[in-house]
Amino acid sequence: MNESQNNIQPQAQAYLTKVTDLKDQFLSVLEDFSKYYVYYHKNPEVDEYQQFYLNSKSQLQNINKQLVKESNSVESAIENLSYSLTRMNAKLEYEKMLKGELVERINGLTNSKNGSSVMLDDTTSIYNKQYFRNLSLFLGIVVVGSLIPIRRASTEK
Repeated sequence: MNESQNNIQPQAQAYLTKVTDLKDQFLSVLEDFSKYYVYYHKNPEVDEYQQFYLNSKSQLQNINKQLVKESNSVESAIENLSYSLTRMNAKLEYEKMLKGELVERINGLTNSKNGSSVMLDDTTSIYNKQYFRNLSLFLGIVVVGSLIPIRRASTEK
């Protein structure tokens, strides 16, 4: 955005300078036009007044055309700037959405880190329970296995 401002300010200054110059010219030409308008209409037979009058009128029309041209140029620049700002705004909205998704992912990763330590504790607890269950089953099989030959021997007698 700062780069756009740097590009816009000289352009705006150029428009202002051009319009100020045209204003100064306009005031000077308008003064001449007013003077020769009166002279021409008071003395229509004097060709010199007619020539100055027509020349002043032509200069006013030329200044008017230049002002219209500058006005169109300013409007075009404003439309281009508006289009650029709209595109920048769309990009900004996309980046905000992307930031939100990334923040959610980071939070998920942080929570999964905390969750993984809980899962590790749960897995260790389940492992220990299963280990003791297997150990007691093994000891039970050994005890029962050692009692079976003793019982056979006592039933054979």
